[in-house]
Amino acid sequence: MESKIRSIILSMLLLLFFQCATEDSNSQYVPPSTTEITHANDQYLYDSNGVSLFERYGTATRWRWNDNFISPTQRATPIDADFVIPVAKLVDYLWVGPYASTGSNAVNFIKELFPAELVFIGSYIFNDDGTVVLGYAEGGARVTLLNLNSFDFQDRNWLANPGGGVLATVHHEFSHIVHQNYGIPAGFNTISDSYLGNNWSNGVSRDDAIKLGMVRNYGTLNEYEDFCEIISHFLVVDQATFEQDFINLQDCSTYADPDDIINCDELNKGRLLIKQKVDLVVEYFNNNFNIDLLEVRDVLQSRLNNLVDTGVIPE
Repeated sequence: MESKIRSIILSMLLLLFFQCATEDSNSQYVPPSTTEITHANDQYLYDSNGVSLFERYGTATRWRWNDNFISPTQRATPIDADFVIPVAKLVDYLWVGPYASTGSNAVNFIKELFPAELVFIGSYIFNDDGTVVLGYAEGGARVTLLNLNSFDFQDRNWLANPGGGVLATVHHEFSHIVHQNYGIPAGFNTISDSYLGNNWSNGVSRDDAIKLGMVRNYGTLNEYEDFCEIISHFLVVDQATFEQDFINLQDCSTYADPDDIINCDELNKGRLLIKQKVDLVVEYFNNNFNIDLLEVRDVLQSRLNNLVDTGVIPE
């Protein structure tokens, strides 16, 4: 019982301190040369009759451990070799696929912006200060995916938890690449009154974030994390739950306690701000890329439900 309580407390602490890291899109990035194809993983990743991410997008996938993946003040664990191909298929099925299936404009969008390099790491990256990194988007060219040794296609929490699930991570990090190349929608950063900067982790709850017009405490850091969190939540959280938590207004008249009424009213005001941001982001994708983000979400959710039900990615 004690070990179970400790696990729950640890999980809560990790969720509190999850963060991602991004680097300036102006940084010069040169991907390393392709790994010699000597392992079955590499045969799939680099030479699989035209279906691999490398053959379609020129994306190199790094799964063998390299100390340069993390800094000297960080700790992490390599990915289990048996999980490399399934994770690569997952990336294709629930990251690339939902966009590409919506039309030629989205296919071109993916071809233009898909990172030159993916890095697979088995654990999260643990910093000396106690924070936990859940993913990297570096210079618009590399995305690092973490916690892959917890691989389970039928674990919806591992797949789609908006606070650290692998899908939430990839769509969050890909959104960084979008804004690094094209910026955020005009006016997005002025919808909420202010951002909290590094104070985002100082006890900010989800309700606190909602009141500020954001979907998660990490989104209160700045407008760029807010933008990425809005997109990743919108795509990965099922529509009914997303609307219930972040869009639909509560009937505050059902509360009798004045404090509860005030809290309800503040949450509703924050949801109105989130609705403005969602509408602006959907319009931004339509106007700039001719991509219907609602259709991307619907395809992703259908595929996600199928994967959780069956545990199998269709060939």
